[in-house]
Amino acid sequence: MIMEKRPAFLLSYLLKVQSTSLNQIRDCMQLTRRQITYDLEKVNHWLKEKGLPPIICKGNIVLVPDDVLSFLKNSQYVQAERMMNLTEEERCMMLYLYLFIREEVISSAHLTQFLKVSKNTVIADVKKANQKNSSFFVEIRYTRQHGYHLKGTEFDKRALVMNQLHQLLQLPYYKKLIYYLWNKRDEAYQLEYLYKTLLCISKQHKLQFVEERFNQFAYFLPFYYCRQKQKKLVQFHKDEIDALKQDPLWKVGKELMKELSLSEYEEETAYFTLQLLGLSLGNASIQIVDKGFLMTLCEQLAAGFEAKACMALERKEEVVQLLYQHMKPAYFRMKYRIPIHNPLLQEIKKEYKELFAIVEEMLVPIGSLLGISIPEEEIAFITILFGALLKKPINAGVHKKRAVVVCPSGTSSSLMVKYQLESIFSEIIIENTLSVEEFYEGAGGQFDLVFSTVPINTKFPCFYVRPIMTSVEKRQIASEVYHHLFGMSYEGIPNAELISIIKKFANIYDEKGLTQALSPFTIYKKEEVYREGQPVLQDLLMEETIQLVEEAKSWEEAINMAANPLLNKGVIEERYVDAIIENVKTLGPYIVIGPGVAIPHARPEMGVKALGMSFLKLMKPVYFLENENYPVQLLFFLAAVDNKTHLKALSQLTKLLSKKENITFLKETDSKKEIAALFQAYSDKDL
Repeated sequence: MIMEKRPAFLLSYLLKVQSTSLNQIRDCMQLTRRQITYDLEKVNHWLKEKGLPPIICKGNIVLVPDDVLSFLKNSQYVQAERMMNLTEEERCMMLYLYLFIREEVISSAHLTQFLKVSKNTVIADVKKANQKNSSFFVEIRYTRQHGYHLKGTEFDKRALVMNQLHQLLQLPYYKKLIYYLWNKRDEAYQLEYLYKTLLCISKQHKLQFVEERFNQFAYFLPFYYCRQKQKKLVQFHKDEIDALKQDPLWKVGKELMKELSLSEYEEETAYFTLQLLGLSLGNASIQIVDKGFLMTLCEQLAAGFEAKACMALERKEEVVQLLYQHMKPAYFRMKYRIPIHNPLLQEIKKEYKELFAIVEEMLVPIGSLLGISIPEEEIAFITILFGALLKKPINAGVHKKRAVVVCPSGTSSSLMVKYQLESIFSEIIIENTLSVEEFYEGAGGQFDLVFSTVPINTKFPCFYVRPIMTSVEKRQIASEVYHHLFGMSYEGIPNAELISIIKKFANIYDEKGLTQALSPFTIYKKEEVYREGQPVLQDLLMEETIQLVEEAKSWEEAINMAANPLLNKGVIEERYVDAIIENVKTLGPYIVIGPGVAIPHARPEMGVKALGMSFLKLMKPVYFLENENYPVQLLFFLAAVDNKTHLKALSQLTKLLSKKENITFLKETDSKKEIAALFQAYSDKDL
């Protein structure tokens, strides 16, 4: 049997990609060649026990036999074959779930038997779990009277358990773990019924759910049923209940609870309604919060992004509608602390760190307005939405193959997949983005091939993709698709082979650094790699582009002064400065981003020749449009060549300006060297 996590993940990966190389596995899974070989031996030993042929490794190429693929797909993979050999992280998750559904006093003996570890390990696990999840305000306690139990409000306990359950559902062997947890309790066998009931109610009321969260809620329902049976109920203020009663989903919640034979306490109906609001993309109108308020909020988000990122969004109304679709459920998730797990969080923060920093700063006033702290998971979803819009390519209008994207993770992830694929393949048009349910119902229209973020059964050629693809994964998908469409075998030169060739003709002093630098160049040509070569703040703002001036006669003169270093260097044309001034007169002081600070900019086609930035500090403020509400002393003049190249420097400037002491320093100092040193301090590439 496959007893460890790593071989199980390797087999899951191979099932999705079907054919790959050792180099690609190494880069994707961050394993050494020896580790991969070791894990393949374990996988092949398990396959041998099943009477199946081994996975073949010929040189650098890894191939999964058709018999193995057929067996794994037909048997719903190997989740149920994994023995109980839990990692520390898995034990912490199982602890919370086990204690949440307990019906007896739980002793250390119960936990040692359940987790298959020693008493000392149980004590250590409890301590680590409490430290790791302290933000949920729930603690694992032990008393002689109550044994091991969860201490906290019922609402907080449910929030924590939903979070842990979602993490568990990301594991390829989650079904085995859940089966082991329930251990033949009746609630475990209601899952299929619960899922079908949820699905029936959603279709009846024409509700749309983010499929991934819908599945998570279905798995949570047996836990919920267990708590309600024990009369462990949540508490709501009467005003909140009265407000929830006004929403159409209140009736849906009541109907669903009745269908599931759950006791219809008002507080529990309120809880159910909130869960549906957090899951739903809605066709039902949300009446708890004014639609106009949410739409205004989304318009402010779009305008705020344009101001913070110094770019103009095309089809702004479409952007606002996409934001509104996301913000409807997000509003309730954030306000009522309904947990949401974003599995792409760390990848988004890494791959889109400039955008993430800009969006995070942009959302601060909205968080203050709503009286909430906006979680990183929600910031990441909005970041990926804007990131997808920035990646959107221009359609060439020629005959292309048609495809659909199947993704259960919601609007942001679907858009990201769509635009990444269109930027890689000029020969393919993504006709639609669908949930798994919509795909099986035939909602995609006519198409030639399918890209999916989850395994699906289809007669069409289907390729597995991830919402955020690494360069290795882009090479892999390019190879698979081109082989299918044109019989072409596309395989970039593996970095290891490339390095060995270079070694024959040159000395390499930093092999790791060279390997990383070569990675973007081995992917398919059409893939746009804009992150490389993005200048940092100090590359643009140096002593020769910094000006300290006593005063300007007018705001127009201030803009002209700020532009002078870039005009002298030939970075911009005079008409670019004129365009900014005309835009301010027409659109208002959109370039004033905060008290005393402005970032004059316009569209690149207005006269930008190269990326550039300059800084003008006025000793006395100038008033934009002669309005005393817009005094400005600090002008960061920006000339952007596109919507992307300036984002690293701009995100660093955003962080700098987010600290009031930096703004005060810039207003008070009269030293160019000190100002340049401040810009340099915020130019770390990891910021």
